[in-house]
Amino acid sequence: MQEIVINIDNQRNKVVALVENGKLVEKYEELEKQKRLEGNIYVGRIENILMGMQAAFVNIGEGKNAFMHIRDIIPKVSEQTGNKNEVLSKHEIKNYIRVGMPILVQVKRDSTNKKGARVSTHISLSGRFVVLMPNANFITISQKIEEARRKK
Repeated sequence: MQEIVINIDNQRNKVVALVENGKLVEKYEELEKQKRLEGNIYVGRIENILMGMQAAFVNIGEGKNAFMHIRDIIPKVSEQTGNKNEVLSKHEIKNYIRVGMPILVQVKRDSTNKKGARVSTHISLSGRFVVLMPNANFITISQKIEEARRKK
C-alpha cells in the first residue's frame, strides 16, 4: 500500500513523504525561508551573448540574469555522455540564439549571492521510474528498474 503524507508547520515549512508498506521511500522538504529555483522551467529572454565564452545571460524574471553555456544549448547526442564529448569549437552560439529571443529553459543550479542561476535548454521532468526529456533523441531506462523487468 502506498501513502503520501504531507505536513505543513506553523512556519509554512512543507514536508512530503511517500510511504510504501510502512517504509519511507521518498521524502521532500521545502523551507519557507529558502526560495529554490532548481528544476523550475521558465520562458526566458536572451539579454546578452558573450561570444568569447560561448555563453549567454537569460532573463527569467529573477533579480540576476541566469547563465547558459553553449553546452546547455546544443543537442545531446548520447544517452551516456550527453554532449560532453562534443567538440565545442565547431559550434557558434550565434547560430543557436540571438539577443531578445524568447527561450524555454530549466534551472539546473540555483543562484548564489554572487552569481545568477545556471539554466539549460535540456528540459527534463523526473518521475520515480522515468525521466521525460522531450528534446532528446534517445531513450534510457531507470537504474531503479530491476534487471528482470528491463528485458521484457
